[in-house]
Amino acid sequence: MSEAASPRHGAWNTQGAKGVLPSMWCRALMLNAVKSRAEEDARQPVVLVVEDEVLIRSAVAEYLRIAGNLVVEAANAAEAISVFAAGVPIDVVFSDIQMPGTMDGLSLGRWIYRHHPGIRVVLASGNADAARATEVGELFFPKPYRTAEVAMRIRLLLAEV
Repeated sequence: MSEAASPRHGAWNTQGAKGVLPSMWCRALMLNAVKSRAEEDARQPVVLVVEDEVLIRSAVAEYLRIAGNLVVEAANAAEAISVFAAGVPIDVVFSDIQMPGTMDGLSLGRWIYRHHPGIRVVLASGNADAARATEVGELFFPKPYRTAEVAMRIRLLLAEV
């Protein structure tokens, strides 16, 4: 196995002799692993965390994993849509509203409701977007939020299904 595709310290080394491997290839590996694991253990809910701030995204994702969820991470709406395109089974999307790119969290929520109407949407923002968020999402969390509260409310939301 080449160094570029070998596991190193529990993570994938994406540095090859010619630089960084294409992000779509790395994302495809991650999505296939998540999809395979999701199929093996269908009882665990799958949460897609969409957040452009990597430290916030990592913290929320890790807490949701500890709470018993499978988690897929995306840095923006375009990456989130690629997760859906890859066929990853998602139960709930937890997304920031304010994100870079052509689509913010509200637009992503609308896209999800049009293309995947059974998927629950939970939104968060550091701005006072609660009124707009509840038009699209089922729950809204103002930042800063407690990750324990997010995990508990997502668990309750999924129990309603």
